[in-house]
Amino acid sequence: MPRRGRRAGLLGCALATMLTLAACATPLPNSVVAGSSTTIGWTHRLTSTNAASTEGATDGNLGVAALTRGHFAVAVDGAAVIDESFGTATVTNPETFTVRYDLAEPTWSDGIPVDAADLMLAWAAGSNALTERQEGAADKGTDDVDNADDDPAPRFESVPTGLRDSEQISDYDEFGRWIDVRFAHPVIDWQTALDVAVPAHVAGELAFGIEDPMEAKQAIIDAITERDTEALAALAEAWNTGFVLPSGDGSNIPEDLLLSNGPYRITQVDQRRTDAQVVTLEVNREFTGHAQPEVERVDLAETPAGDLLTQVGTSLNAVAVAPTADNRTRVRDLERIDYGVSNAHDGTMWALILRSDRGELSWHNARQAFLRAVPRDEVLTAAAGQWRGVYPSTDAMLFPPGGEGYDIAREDAGLRTLLDGGPGDAAEEREAIGVDEGAQVCVLYDTTDPFASAVYSGLRTGVAEAGWEVCDCGTDDVSAAIEEDTRWQAIITRVPIPQTPAQIRWQWGSDGRANLSVAQNSDRDALIEDLARAADQYEARDLRVQIEATIVEDAVALPLATQPVLAISDRSIDGVELRPGGVASLTSGVPDWTVAEG
Repeated sequence: MPRRGRRAGLLGCALATMLTLAACATPLPNSVVAGSSTTIGWTHRLTSTNAASTEGATDGNLGVAALTRGHFAVAVDGAAVIDESFGTATVTNPETFTVRYDLAEPTWSDGIPVDAADLMLAWAAGSNALTERQEGAADKGTDDVDNADDDPAPRFESVPTGLRDSEQISDYDEFGRWIDVRFAHPVIDWQTALDVAVPAHVAGELAFGIEDPMEAKQAIIDAITERDTEALAALAEAWNTGFVLPSGDGSNIPEDLLLSNGPYRITQVDQRRTDAQVVTLEVNREFTGHAQPEVERVDLAETPAGDLLTQVGTSLNAVAVAPTADNRTRVRDLERIDYGVSNAHDGTMWALILRSDRGELSWHNARQAFLRAVPRDEVLTAAAGQWRGVYPSTDAMLFPPGGEGYDIAREDAGLRTLLDGGPGDAAEEREAIGVDEGAQVCVLYDTTDPFASAVYSGLRTGVAEAGWEVCDCGTDDVSAAIEEDTRWQAIITRVPIPQTPAQIRWQWGSDGRANLSVAQNSDRDALIEDLARAADQYEARDLRVQIEATIVEDAVALPLATQPVLAISDRSIDGVELRPGGVASLTSGVPDWTVAEG
């Protein structure tokens, strides 16, 4: 990697900045209502400030990271939402598929700039490219890396992204705050793959004991550019474990672990009650991005799920809950006194999935006939009850309603044609294909879930009119039944809406471990591989639609509805909306919340 300018200038600027901060605290941004605060009730905990690590990628840590970390882009319902106030990601060489990650001028909350060192650490952690090369050199007995046989190979335990297919940093500029990453081939998530999850100067201090922030950054750059195995091993250990919050009442958490480059910064983690952690965040005065908050202080209060609705309006100002028959009256009453209520899907979908290798349903035309016999709208209405309005029907397994590409998938993938393609009478169709009246289909579902149980009941009644007999294979341990019970031929279940090619492969690939249909389709497998290398958003969308069409063609799934989640907020706060997808759905919108008048 070419070496660019040294750090003396930046070091001087950083020292000057710190002296200025010491002399006069940065004022609140103009957008902030001084003294304003809100308390969010949630069922999660903050355990680590490195949400890009496999151990740290919990809902709680990701929820806090949505407020404390900037990104080049985030994926929402299949689309990359870009934030140019953090920086830009641009393909600079399509032939070699080189991407430039170019920062604007974000700053950590201690005044230290986010720069090329942070980007390089994010690349090393996300790609593990140096690790793989060093392990390969050791295995082959080559001398590509000094001491490859003797030194421990560094391994960053990072959440997989397209960076795993990157080869190297081909160029960088410390003053310009950019790096060029060359990939082995195009990747679909190149805009979102590089995650600046932790401050490089803190990681450098943890790994090397260097207290000076700019020297710590330089040590990281040197470790990466020189492929120093020993230094990288120490850095990987610090990245993997150094940002885990220590146990105790919270007073012993080092401030360096709580740094932010997002709109809010963590000022306190109260762990005096082991079952009721409270994370306090305040506006990050160093933040210069687009998301300028109005609420000065936010408390995330760990609360039992059963207490969320009862405490909203008293000790809590905003909560997110699932709609149930038991809470319909409470939510309706809150709406009537002008509490805010909004909804979005939680990233999962209810579906009826047919096994392609058991009983009558091992026949393709029998699966088609069975799916056409299901009165889908009536089943969903019966299951959702008074909440029917927040359970949007869906016509796709890979796209949520309203998401990027959903309307195209609805038109082109062919589900409507499949469901309307029979002779007009489901009983006649069953007879025409040679399936006897009373043919049995054993359906697996979770007997402890009221929605699944109601879907089963509606399904059994609905298909009986067409001469099918649904048998009860319900259980309170669906996971065990999937693996051990050989009777079931169909399953009513809630599945994740896949966001990545790997997740699609997991659910729908011929060898996918979560492929409940066990359908084998080589065309689909090839399309999934093509999708993983589709760098253009329109090409990626069209490939997903084609994959959806193969699922429809196999007649192995009937999508029912996405699972909703509700946001309830009292009259002190306005603009509370959920981000679709579940992860950080409530906290991600906090910078857009406004303090209610009066």
